[in-house]
Amino acid sequence: MSCSKAIDFKDLFWKLESTLRKQSSLSNEDFDRHFGRFKNFNYKNDTDEELYWKMVQVIFYADMTAGTVTARLPAIKKYLHNYSSVKEYGESNIKQMMSDKDVIGNERKIRACIKNAKMFDEILKNYGSFTNYVESFGDLNKEETLEVLKKDLMKFKFLKERAAYHFMLDMGLNVWKPDRVICRILYRLGLIDDKDDIEKTVKVGREIAIKVGLPIRYIDIIFVKYGQRGVEEPFGLDDGICLEKNPRCHLCGVTEYCIRRAAS
Repeated sequence: MSCSKAIDFKDLFWKLESTLRKQSSLSNEDFDRHFGRFKNFNYKNDTDEELYWKMVQVIFYADMTAGTVTARLPAIKKYLHNYSSVKEYGESNIKQMMSDKDVIGNERKIRACIKNAKMFDEILKNYGSFTNYVESFGDLNKEETLEVLKKDLMKFKFLKERAAYHFMLDMGLNVWKPDRVICRILYRLGLIDDKDDIEKTVKVGREIAIKVGLPIRYIDIIFVKYGQRGVEEPFGLDDGICLEKNPRCHLCGVTEYCIRRAAS
């Protein structure tokens, strides 16, 4: 099925956003403030330390429920926010983190972050900054450049394809995060035929961003919150709408576009 399927992407997106506004306990002003910050992601505004911390977060979010990770981020950040310190970690540091009940005790992810800190430091030695490294691939407005960058980022531990896209998205690059929530929504809308089709999902995201005329990071957060389960106090949401189990179709503002209602 072609991503050029006859859907009015602008109408679809604004109805998604409008439905979230109605379900959120936030005022319109607070909604714009909390969600609106996702319009301004740009790796050039981040320090090397901030970019490394974004990578750490992506690694912990991978294959875990967002609510579980979000609640533990303050504790994780206490140990893993600074690559220059983390690159020196040894077994005693790992043991300390594993014994901290407030940290997600996933040893593979902890070790991956330590190895990545060493790789991150090597990149800075070679390029001067992570920004210089990213821009060394060429014109980041071109899909082919982003594809080459994605493949190179996958040399970092735990940055498989989906996670690499997630990291690029969090840097403000023009790619979508093809996670299970977004893939589920696009599948129900008939925009992808296979929920594991990462390439097609990313392509659809780019097309929606072009049609809507907004940063793809903002479009991503609207879609994610539309289909994500769990209390999100900063967003004023108890649950999303297009849930994996028991979707709240009676509240959905885009049922006219849905061809697989209640399909998981």
